[in-house]
Amino acid sequence: MTAASIGASTLRTFAVRLRTTAPVSARIVSELAGELDRGGEVADLLCSHTAVHSPLFGVQALAGVRLLMLSGRAPELSRRFASAHAAAMAGDSESAALLTWLAARTAMIDNPGEVLAALDRTVQQHQPKMAGYLLRGLTMIGAPRVRLLELGACAGLNLIVDRYRWFGLGWEWGDQDSPVRLAATGPRPPDLEIVHRAGCDLQPRNPADPRHAMILRSFIPPEHDAQRWDLDDAIELAAKVGLRVDRAPAGRWLRENLVPPAEQDVATVVWHSSFWPYLSEDERDEIETTLTAAAGSMTLARVAYESPDFRSNPRLTVTIHS
Repeated sequence: MTAASIGASTLRTFAVRLRTTAPVSARIVSELAGELDRGGEVADLLCSHTAVHSPLFGVQALAGVRLLMLSGRAPELSRRFASAHAAAMAGDSESAALLTWLAARTAMIDNPGEVLAALDRTVQQHQPKMAGYLLRGLTMIGAPRVRLLELGACAGLNLIVDRYRWFGLGWEWGDQDSPVRLAATGPRPPDLEIVHRAGCDLQPRNPADPRHAMILRSFIPPEHDAQRWDLDDAIELAAKVGLRVDRAPAGRWLRENLVPPAEQDVATVVWHSSFWPYLSEDERDEIETTLTAAAGSMTLARVAYESPDFRSNPRLTVTIHS
């Protein structure tokens, strides 16, 4: 198969996933697949990048289009998208969606550097609700005092899990004054204190940097208003907290930071989500070896909400290493 046919197939699969909740975005992605089939300026642009072979190519391409809207580089596209979204809500989206696609095509041709830069980026769909799955793992561990280390931490939104307000069945947990208010499943988390938190990422995002915040927003289709509002609140909160994520490969960073805590009653929890499939086998082995070696010197647990690959559903796993 050619790069164009591989990319088109990936785009069509992604468009099907989007069709129900993000119909205008789905139309753009579907038309983009047809563009790759036919060839031409947009096809040449996208197929010049190795991301066309990635199973996440559709996510990256749509994020590139979305970022053109957010950055103000594609005002006509933004206007057309708003009209098409309103038409879709009214059940009459065909002509408006087609005009939106044509505006997206023009925007991509006019901004090739921005599109290629988007394809360079790691997919970072770190919604604050993702922390809810990790919080369930922390609940299973039940430690009253925790040192939290995150691999693939992006902007650190999972590291401030206790700064959110969580609402479960008959319970609430977290900062009662938090602007981030999220639904949770499972039992109420125990009363706990996070005494230290740190994380690493190959492409860390600073939530206080408007450009970085814009990149994080670009991974949310414009139709997903609730997700965007939650993310905006979490970004604003993370900027106020001021936590910085280290730029470093996960294996090396964990080896350097996984040392016994100063206080013996502190449990160390290493966690990660939407991260594992990005790693090579050597990197995975390095992390596993570091965790195994540290198990005898501290109370250590690992919480992961991961898929074995990009096509499978994630699952929560909790491992006690000591």
